[in-house]
Amino acid sequence: MKSIFLAFLFSITLITSDAQEPVYTWSAANTKPAMNVDVQIMGYTPEGYFVVSKKPASGMEFSPTITVEYFNDKQERIFVKNVTPTKQEDYVNILYYNKSLCLFSALYTKESGKNSLTATRINTDGTLGKPVEMGSLLAEKLSDRGLFNVSVSPDGSKALVLSQPDYVKGENEKITISLFGDQFTKIWSVEKTYPYGWTKAVENRPAVNNQGTVFILKKTDMKSDGNAYSIFSFDGKELKEYKIAMDGNKKVASVVQAFAPNGDFTVGGYYNEDGKVRAGMGTALHGTFLSRIDQSGNAAKFAVITPFEKRKDIIAKSILFHDNTSILLGERYYISSQAPKTDPTKPPGSTDMFARDYTYYGEDIIIDGFDAAGKSLYYTSVEKENRSNNDNGTSVSYFADIIKGKLVLIFMNDKDDFDEKKKVVVFGGTPKVIAHVGVDPVTGKATAMKPILNTGDVGGKGGDMYLRPDVYLRTGETSYIIRAENTSIYRMGKLSF
Repeated sequence: MKSIFLAFLFSITLITSDAQEPVYTWSAANTKPAMNVDVQIMGYTPEGYFVVSKKPASGMEFSPTITVEYFNDKQERIFVKNVTPTKQEDYVNILYYNKSLCLFSALYTKESGKNSLTATRINTDGTLGKPVEMGSLLAEKLSDRGLFNVSVSPDGSKALVLSQPDYVKGENEKITISLFGDQFTKIWSVEKTYPYGWTKAVENRPAVNNQGTVFILKKTDMKSDGNAYSIFSFDGKELKEYKIAMDGNKKVASVVQAFAPNGDFTVGGYYNEDGKVRAGMGTALHGTFLSRIDQSGNAAKFAVITPFEKRKDIIAKSILFHDNTSILLGERYYISSQAPKTDPTKPPGSTDMFARDYTYYGEDIIIDGFDAAGKSLYYTSVEKENRSNNDNGTSVSYFADIIKGKLVLIFMNDKDDFDEKKKVVVFGGTPKVIAHVGVDPVTGKATAMKPILNTGDVGGKGGDMYLRPDVYLRTGETSYIIRAENTSIYRMGKLSF
């Protein structure tokens, strides 16, 4: 009788917990495209969505390997297609624009004397559309072909093309900024000159908001060992500069950018005071910086620097917004490596002498909140214990978004962080479990970390893979497409609150 009562009580506990926790549903497992390090979910409609995987170029390759998959509304995979540009082309980007998934690539031909940028639609049945030209750069030879950057607005209605001709010694850097609207229609295209000398290496990070205002985060000191950045805005007429001012020895160490819901452009991150990275010893950081430009690009709302006591090994991950609060999120992240263990069954000299075993550590989640004037409101650190080996750290990051007025964090965590009884009853021998934490975005107060009790095929008892927490796409006010994987297979899933 006592056993029946305990079992009944345990069932009630599970039901009550499930009602308060995120709900996961998972599709059947699929074979992964080879070495998909970078994965993005794009172009959700009620009929389905795309999954784009990228394997970095290696050896004699010049473009990453791009694989596109399409899933229908039942989470069934419809096709898998390799859309890697030809060896003669430069890969530029792959984005969801104009209600289509578009592959952007550039091709130089000596006969035409130019490098041409095109957009190729990838249809939901796997067929490819006719390439549409979106820009060109004159060039006498292949090595002078220049380069293109392409980005799209958050709602996918506008595309920004940044055309960057080849370096010219003794001149200031020139760019051509082109804005496109519906059906690849060019709205305007203007050549502009930066107030900085041209260098062979350039760093420009373009972005465009839903209103059509262009922003470029530019590194302005490519010849020095510093990390000076400026934000440039352009409304089709005037190019304006807003410097990310760092006094004394302060230098940008890690930087991210994001659009607020109203279209304001925000750049933030961490700085240090010597610009040095100390491998294996911890890179010390000394504060945060945050700059926000209004949606029109005509005025800076704030630009602040906030010192803090030294933190180590933190990288900026994203910026989120809740009402008048800006939230900078980071992660204590580092990598260690060592020579692999020798296999005694293999003859001496048969092991690759350059081989390394890599361990990826994704630990504390760092949260800094700022008010409407950029003043620091709080600093919160959420502890998590996660590491992985030789997998590019695909499971060590975290999910973060504002849901029902709360900052929700979801991540894989070592099971040892939960009490022994729960570990045995709920998780069996699985080494990691899915956990979640809620944070008040106004005060920074965090709830206690909770394990997800009903994990299904991912994590938990009998799970065959781990959640890939930083790969997700919002599909509604409280719903998301998510992903989990191991070394050879993966599942797409749905998350709701």
